[in-house]
Amino acid sequence: MFKFLSHKLLNKKWLNACLLLGIVLLVAVASCNPMFKNGALDMLMSSKFDAAMTEQNKYPSTIGREGSCAVDEYPDSESVLNRIEKYKKMWNYYLEIDTIEEQTSLSLEAGYTQSNLGHRSNFKMVYMPNLEDHINITYGVSLEDAKTESGVYPCLISQRYLDEYNLVVGEVFTIDTGLGDVKDASGNPMKYQIVGVFEEKDYSDDFWYDQLADLDRQVYVKQSDFDEMITKYGFLTIYYSEHDMLDYSQITHANAADTLYYIKSFESSDKSFTQNFSNVLIDYRGDARTIGIIIWVLELPILVLLLAFIYMVSSQILEMEDGEIAMLKSRGTSTKQVLGIYLGQSAILSVIAIIIGIPVGYLLCKMAASASSFLKFEFKDTHFYGIDPWMVVYSLAAALIAILFVTLPVMKYAKNSIVEQKSRTGKVNYKPFWEKFFVDVILVVLSIYLLYNYNKQKSTIALDILSGKRPDPVIFLNSSLFIFAVGLLVLRLIKYLIRLIYRIGKKRWSPAVYASFLQITRTVKKQGFISVFLVMTIAMGMFNSNMARTINDNKTKRINYNLGTDLVVQEQWTRGTYIDKKKKTHWYYTEGDFERYTKLEGSVCDKVTRVIYDDDAVIKAGGEELAGSVLMGINTKEFGETARLQSGLNKEHWYNYLNDLAEVSNGVIISSNLAKKYNIKVGDSINYARYSPMKGKEKEEIASPSGTVCAIVDAFPGFQQYVYQKNSDGEMEEVERYLVVANYAYVVSAFSQTPYQVWMRLADGKSYKDALRAIDAEDINIVQYDSLDKDIKEMQESPLVLITNGLFSLSFIIAIILCMVGFLIYWITSIKQRELMFGIYRAMGMSMHEINKMLINEQIFSSVLASLAGYGVGVAATILFVKLVAVVYLPEAHNIAISIAVDPYDLIKLTAVVIFMFIVCFIVIRTILKKMNITQALKLGED
Repeated sequence: MFKFLSHKLLNKKWLNACLLLGIVLLVAVASCNPMFKNGALDMLMSSKFDAAMTEQNKYPSTIGREGSCAVDEYPDSESVLNRIEKYKKMWNYYLEIDTIEEQTSLSLEAGYTQSNLGHRSNFKMVYMPNLEDHINITYGVSLEDAKTESGVYPCLISQRYLDEYNLVVGEVFTIDTGLGDVKDASGNPMKYQIVGVFEEKDYSDDFWYDQLADLDRQVYVKQSDFDEMITKYGFLTIYYSEHDMLDYSQITHANAADTLYYIKSFESSDKSFTQNFSNVLIDYRGDARTIGIIIWVLELPILVLLLAFIYMVSSQILEMEDGEIAMLKSRGTSTKQVLGIYLGQSAILSVIAIIIGIPVGYLLCKMAASASSFLKFEFKDTHFYGIDPWMVVYSLAAALIAILFVTLPVMKYAKNSIVEQKSRTGKVNYKPFWEKFFVDVILVVLSIYLLYNYNKQKSTIALDILSGKRPDPVIFLNSSLFIFAVGLLVLRLIKYLIRLIYRIGKKRWSPAVYASFLQITRTVKKQGFISVFLVMTIAMGMFNSNMARTINDNKTKRINYNLGTDLVVQEQWTRGTYIDKKKKTHWYYTEGDFERYTKLEGSVCDKVTRVIYDDDAVIKAGGEELAGSVLMGINTKEFGETARLQSGLNKEHWYNYLNDLAEVSNGVIISSNLAKKYNIKVGDSINYARYSPMKGKEKEEIASPSGTVCAIVDAFPGFQQYVYQKNSDGEMEEVERYLVVANYAYVVSAFSQTPYQVWMRLADGKSYKDALRAIDAEDINIVQYDSLDKDIKEMQESPLVLITNGLFSLSFIIAIILCMVGFLIYWITSIKQRELMFGIYRAMGMSMHEINKMLINEQIFSSVLASLAGYGVGVAATILFVKLVAVVYLPEAHNIAISIAVDPYDLIKLTAVVIFMFIVCFIVIRTILKKMNITQALKLGED
């Protein structure tokens, strides 16, 4: 039996090879789904943790506990550490995630102290295991090397608190016994002395979950002294804080749900348990659902095309074997046996397809994961994407579906004997179901109706996406439905057009042209399939390319606008305080030398400028106060040379607004939404204010200067008009912000010197890394930076954009391959089936030139018309659907509205492939005609 099936497959080896190609691609695309999905989810998880680290400025996956121990039960530091260790073992048992670093802190509340230099303060006595391995002594000595008077404990203090409280090394503090019981058995108070000042050895060290800047009022002692203090001075309570930094690379799609469950269980059972990443996991869970849906809806059109291709090829094979099946039936073969033969053939092909398809799927997934934009692939790290056991399951499911698509059509052929087959041959084509009942028109109307509804709900869809809700998959599938429905409608119209042309000129056509029209009208059902296939392939290729370009270009434009320049850095500033005679606390900042930045001009950057940026300012207008507004203080000339703004966003060039501001010392530029809200015009005055950097129960205004409005702008570099935040009900809401831009000198004179951002326009050929290295060489401590190149790269490598670029690119490539192969298969089999007909035409006196003319005419009125229709449908789908689908990727309202991006090179590539396909097809047809045994065909024609 196997030999018979093998012989049967080899008998039509090229057609079966094409069928195998379709099944292989189907298995490959299906099998790469779990690999691509899981890889994208792991990449998403990693990016969420990286973003959390940047946002919080803390290690993003930390668990721990904060509590206290009574000295009666836990008399020393070791006993408390042992208690903490038991908790850690329990956490590790359930989570099974490695701890890469830990920060443990034990403290004693010492109370107020008086120093020998007159300073009064309140510090905690802290023992932090392994502290010495993570600090540098900047002044003084370490605890081990310290020598103090008898009864005086040596301690270390951070540089920040030494500066903030104006302390000095060597200062001795004595606990105020009048306010507490910290004294020994003889009634002597506890004393400690500052012997050294330290700072973090490495700010990026994972050990520093709590940075020194956040550890308020602490001095650090060694363990032996800490234990002695407890017993000697009668402390009743030891307070502790434990932070374990978990290796978040081990938190993947596979264990994310369990990790979140255990974290929530720890919290509910232990009120002292702390963690900082449940929000990351919850946020991931929402985005994971979105990614799963998007992968499926983007793959579905590819899978449908592949199944259509498999159906087309198998139908061509069955039509060619119609007589063979009828002969088998007439010789007594049962329907079940005929089905068994074709089931066996498809099973053999499917087994081969699984063997080939899974490795091909792996390669396709790796290729998709390396897409940086549409049809642009880079060699980059794709370690998140690895072999997944579910690939085998998906490939088996795809192979089963392929077997059904190949075998089920056999049913209508397996019931006919030779007599029935002959009686069916030559029957006039009847209308297919979809044409008879106007399914194409119904589907087009349905698609347009869905489009209309979704367009009305754009703002709601955007807020749902921002809230983490999964998008409605119909938003994506509706474009494919439209392309398919319009493809059927175009086929109907082409049919009517051909009939009209045929009737107009049927008495005037030459024999060759008349025969070609006769062939087209008689085989319109057969040609319909390849026509719809051409329309869908070209239209989907255009739509996918335009969709990917639109997402990439709009995201890039928004990133460029939001940042405003190439690189923005924020230096670490030192803040000091002092108390005046009226016991009022004042603050001041110490500014670094700005010339350290201007030195870089001409080397790594073209221009630098200072920008005061405060997104928590207050604008006072119309008798109201608009909190959360944006204040920018700029040097107009420097800012114009450093920042950039996309043209067309304002009524005139934004340099004109800078010139207007430069002419008025207290002038301001305001945003158009502010002007519209309060009917403010150029020349009017407004007030604006900033809050004190000192934290208090209530915000305190520093000053409230007035400004004369010099210009009103719709857009300005670095100003995002809309932000999103959750309301009291937990729902995401859009918040509109307002802008005021003032002269830098005026802002400083009104609010005193405060930390500013440094904006840098990089020189040609220089990257942000070059600039950061140059800044580091100037010994500048940068606490935060934003880079245009870095942000764009992160956008291109974000899971959602990567999925879109990768799958759109894959679908485009696969669609082109299927279109070429399917087109060639149809015409090759069509020519071979008409060998006798060509013989008849030649016997009737038709030349080969006329036969070629006939075939060219058939191509023009079937394939070429369908291809042109595909371009038209692609344009229509782009205009109607791209902006809607883009809302899923760009849900935020923005100063830059979504615009459709079309790359002419994509159309050129597609057109070149289509033209190449037609040329190859015609060359193949000509070759077949030349090799055809025309003498025998002539004899058959004469007979």
